[in-house]
Amino acid sequence: MNFKSLPLIALLIISGILIAVEGYNTYKFVEDDPRFCKTCHLMEEAWYKWNESPHREITCHECHKANMEDNMRLLVTYFTLRPEEVSDDVHVVIPNERCEHCHFTKSEKWPYVAETAGHKFHLENAHANCIDCHGGRVHRFVPDRNECLNCHSDKVIKVKQMNFHCTNCHNFLADVKVNGEDILPKPQDCRKCHSDRNIILSMPEGAHANSNCDMCHQPHITEEPFSCQTCHSLPDKPIHQNHADKDCKSCHVPHQQIDIRPTCESCHTDRVDHYPTLSCTVCHK
Repeated sequence: MNFKSLPLIALLIISGILIAVEGYNTYKFVEDDPRFCKTCHLMEEAWYKWNESPHREITCHECHKANMEDNMRLLVTYFTLRPEEVSDDVHVVIPNERCEHCHFTKSEKWPYVAETAGHKFHLENAHANCIDCHGGRVHRFVPDRNECLNCHSDKVIKVKQMNFHCTNCHNFLADVKVNGEDILPKPQDCRKCHSDRNIILSMPEGAHANSNCDMCHQPHITEEPFSCQTCHSLPDKPIHQNHADKDCKSCHVPHQQIDIRPTCESCHTDRVDHYPTLSCTVCHK
């Protein structure tokens, strides 16, 4: 053996090891380290928003997976065209399976949404993609009302005071095993804000007790509640005919526990002492 060549062989071996280690580290940096994405000026906004989101605990590549062909195409596009924005291509589109990998498994780390009414309906019946709702704003994963309006453009809220997220009324995260897939608002959903509206009508007693709020209130259609005449024609009774020029709510006061006599006396102030122990409707039918 020519011992004079040993230093050269050792140098080559060490160099090979160093090159291999550096190559592996470079590969891992490119494929697995979000800081690599940040080196592209197009990704700065996306990177900072990702870094502020709950998804900062996972790397970019766990959601944005591309094969070698896609990676080469992105590389060529970047160096030849020098784009100023990210195109809507394979890099942006995230298949549902990537989201389901975390959110359809009962992991304590991520919200489990497989059995929630809103997700089940939109994924199975409406055939929506997760990013249709959760991808409208870069790495802002909680949808805002604009994402909903992309599909439900006829559901603009007419009531100015209801300037909040759709899910305040539509119980999107309700357990489908309990509530089914129906996410239309129910009275208990309305009472989360309107806790003082337990009574619908106190006169006649029990009126509309089993009615949903949307029989009168349709905030996507009109700012004011529907008039009573939408469903009810004026009864052919003297007490109603004599008050035909009045608004129904003058007597049938909604959402208040109030007796008949005080309601009548609010207008007929000269009848306060008129048989005060009797209800007005004993005589006036």
